[in-house]
Amino acid sequence: MCKSFPRQMLRLSKDYTMNACWRSKDGMASPSRIGAAVLALPAWEQAYEAVLAKDCLALGARFCPVEKAGEEGRVRYELAPGTVVAVASARSSSPQRAYAVGEDGTVEEISTAAAEDRIDPAGADRRAWRRRCSRVGLGERPFRFDAALGHGYDADTVYDWAGEEYVAACVRATARCIWMRAVTYEEAVSLGVA
Repeated sequence: MCKSFPRQMLRLSKDYTMNACWRSKDGMASPSRIGAAVLALPAWEQAYEAVLAKDCLALGARFCPVEKAGEEGRVRYELAPGTVVAVASARSSSPQRAYAVGEDGTVEEISTAAAEDRIDPAGADRRAWRRRCSRVGLGERPFRFDAALGHGYDADTVYDWAGEEYVAACVRATARCIWMRAVTYEEAVSLGVA
């Protein structure tokens, strides 16, 4: 038992007090809730609170399991409705999967993009544009491409690139080379393409 809890806590069930006292290895109190939805994961994976870091899904505070791995090798986590969970292996620092707990207590696996949008719905359009630009392989810094003579690219013009419309900005063009970068979200909004 934890010594910091008052005497009346002693009457609670053993499972509740163990969960209430147990802290994760990073020292943060567990955000798990008793009597909520159950998420069962393999013992080598851990559940974390899903948070955003640099506008991408990241691992927050680690949830404490309410049931250790048994014979089937699965750990159980009890989660409150509305919780978004990021799952990673024990040695990973980035999420591999995400789950969401519905208001009715059902747990469903969702994409990392959907998890980001549930955490911050206001930034959904900005993140969708970032994903669209990352699919074509362009970043914010210009990249030089060798081009055939008469390539037709002009500097300070936005082009389609790798099957995506209006994602590439040509910053410089010579007879033999072009320098392209991804159009930023702010530029896309001002041009009316995002």
